[in-house]
Amino acid sequence: MKLSHLIILAALTSQLLLDSCTQSKSEPISSNTEEQVIYPAIKVESAKPSQELQIPGELESYFETDLFPKVNGYIKRIHVDIGDRVSTGQVLAVLDAPELSLQLAEATAKMRSAESQLNTSKSVYKRLQKANQTPGTVSPNDLDIAHSKIVSDSLTWLGTKAVYQSIQVMTEYLSIKAPFDGVVAERRLSPGAFVGPNDKSAVAIFKIKQENRLRLRIPVPERYISAIRLNQPISFSVMNLPDKQFTGKVSRISHNVNKQTRSELIEIDVQNPQLQLVSGTYTQVTLPFQRNTTSLTVPSSAVATTLEKCFVVKVENGIASWVEVKKGIEAEGKVEIFGDIKSGDTVLKTASDEIPNGVAVKTKL
Repeated sequence: MKLSHLIILAALTSQLLLDSCTQSKSEPISSNTEEQVIYPAIKVESAKPSQELQIPGELESYFETDLFPKVNGYIKRIHVDIGDRVSTGQVLAVLDAPELSLQLAEATAKMRSAESQLNTSKSVYKRLQKANQTPGTVSPNDLDIAHSKIVSDSLTWLGTKAVYQSIQVMTEYLSIKAPFDGVVAERRLSPGAFVGPNDKSAVAIFKIKQENRLRLRIPVPERYISAIRLNQPISFSVMNLPDKQFTGKVSRISHNVNKQTRSELIEIDVQNPQLQLVSGTYTQVTLPFQRNTTSLTVPSSAVATTLEKCFVVKVENGIASWVEVKKGIEAEGKVEIFGDIKSGDTVLKTASDEIPNGVAVKTKL
């Protein structure tokens, strides 16, 4: 019984092995080979990129100055206060300096004395000339002495006159006048205060600002300065007048890059007759600009940035290579690039450091 069972089991095993061999010959085993990835690619283009740069700016008064006294004295009267509008030459304050008045009186007396002496010398010389019409009456030496006296007295008079004029000018400094049309931004002293250049802790009496004309100062990042030009239009807004848009044109370019901020300062003249704008206010500036020459552009995704470099993945003859570039103007999803690359080159639309340098890739434009 056991023997028959073993015979049957052996027959079944042989049949199974036969079926397996037959199946392996008729049906080949499929291999799990990975299909090659196809990368989207684009052509590098030449264009004149334009962009509207949003950067902050600051309004400053066109002219701004602190008024210090030229001479020593006490403040006698103050005619203006903070917020007052002043015009050129207007007297803002008057100083009192009694010693200066005494010096002026002394200089006046000396000048008039020298003038009187000069007039006397001229009169003597004229009388000698008249007497000399009679031969032998006046010696030539007396005429020479009289003429020399006129020259000496004339120089003395000119010296005393110069001293007088100098002190007179100093007395005019007792009146503190506005150097330009503007607004009194600060008044720091009051009547009775001692002021003057000899005061070691000198404090300005007033701060005057010209507010009817302002300067808008804008620091332009270094990467954009080559696209800035004179008379370029701009627009800006301020926080205290959010519903208004102001316009202007680039008036001055500093042509100097700040080493700390890596930016170049430009200025825009802003007319402000109604004093709507206030100096010291921050602004949001819209600065449209465009390159004067063509440059190379690619989609922003085509430029990869790592800690070491900024690059695009160039594909040539099916081989990917990293080409280091520098970015320029970036707008509307495209960016300027500068490097060892030319118009018409093929680069991957999406660059990544996961694609090794020098690997074979398959692309589709």
